[in-house]
Amino acid sequence: MAILIQTNLPVTPPNFQHVPKPAARSRNIRHKLPAVLMRAGTSKGLFIQRKHLPPLEEDWEAPLLAAMGSSLADSRQIDGVGGATSTTSKVAVVGPSQIPGVDVDYTFVQVAVGKNSIDLSGSCGNMASGVGPFALQEGLMDVRIFNTNTSRLMVETLQLTDDGEFQENGDYVIAGAKGSGSEVKMGFIDPAGSMTSRLFPTTHTTDRLSVERPDRLGSYFSVIATLIDVANPFVLVDEASLPPEVKQLDSSSDIFGAYAEAIRCAGSVKMGLAESIESASTVRGTPKLAMVLDPVVGNNEPADVKVQAFSMGKPHPTLQITGAVCIASAVCLPETVPSLINSRRASLGMGGLPTPMRDMSPELDVERVEESSSKVARIVTVAHPSGTINVEVITVQCENGDMAVERCIVSRTARRIFEGKVMYYLPEQTNYHIV
Repeated sequence: MAILIQTNLPVTPPNFQHVPKPAARSRNIRHKLPAVLMRAGTSKGLFIQRKHLPPLEEDWEAPLLAAMGSSLADSRQIDGVGGATSTTSKVAVVGPSQIPGVDVDYTFVQVAVGKNSIDLSGSCGNMASGVGPFALQEGLMDVRIFNTNTSRLMVETLQLTDDGEFQENGDYVIAGAKGSGSEVKMGFIDPAGSMTSRLFPTTHTTDRLSVERPDRLGSYFSVIATLIDVANPFVLVDEASLPPEVKQLDSSSDIFGAYAEAIRCAGSVKMGLAESIESASTVRGTPKLAMVLDPVVGNNEPADVKVQAFSMGKPHPTLQITGAVCIASAVCLPETVPSLINSRRASLGMGGLPTPMRDMSPELDVERVEESSSKVARIVTVAHPSGTINVEVITVQCENGDMAVERCIVSRTARRIFEGKVMYYLPEQTNYHIV
């Protein structure tokens, strides 16, 4: 069928030239992927039922890259539904769980922007806040979620309508997302050791990292950092320990990003997540990096600690939920970079360690803490570039005297944006069938 389009452009006679016939190439086949686009916390991405992807995770890369628009390493993701940033190029794969007492399994996939790669090495707390609502709306079940990336359990408390549907509308507000919604309360159960099996992978609360300068190979500098694994492994750097010439750089500049990535890679090797700097650089999702900012005299910001996180080599506009959980936990653990900086704030008359709470989240069936109990619950306020986030941290004193993180609780909002089928193409010779 021919379609005639009239414009106001002048008509130019065609310049007829012989154009060689292009070489034959393999035919691409169009696929349809049932999916839901959701805003979850301060992230946005596709939510997909597990049954609609290939049986093996190793075969997910091609369809997800194509659906998001990254299959041709397009930094704009113009041929897919990705949003051209790390916070809007995410996928949550959700399906019924075979684990007794668990409703659904959740697998997080970070789809690279401008590269042909996906990363399943870590989790995303913001996307996790949409898993409960998605599962409920899709008829998968409700709120006990097993994260396959970290082998950890999450419990979500949702607000429901009279007929049992997820209540999206509400007056709960989070920094980094306009508008409001109903509160989705997320409990991260036993979140320590998500990838390394240790709260502190190096057994130290702080480490001095030796890092090669990206702009002067063969020259090194050092930083003080806490290498901690709660919800996700993080490298928490004391900003005051950065070399003076690095602190003067704009954090959004490419050279600062190169320094940040060099620190992250050094931390990855130190934590045992990578054997070398080279191998660490190939896994951009974990460990994650955050700069813990030094308090400034006269700054009365109502927060216990302030951070600048990084995501895929760029400054994060807000803060990962797993980052908030990890950083808030570190504030409550002695001799870590965040707790030491929190103490530094106290010495400047800017507040100190958050006071213990007595009442803890009845929705998550947490027992009330008594004064004689080894459990302590605190509300920690973490400041980030877009505002603040509150995290309830429950720690417990172990028999050997060490502190452990029992659970962390944080609230988000989530909203279903559209539902339908994402159209994308894969080569004809793809050796698996996609529904």
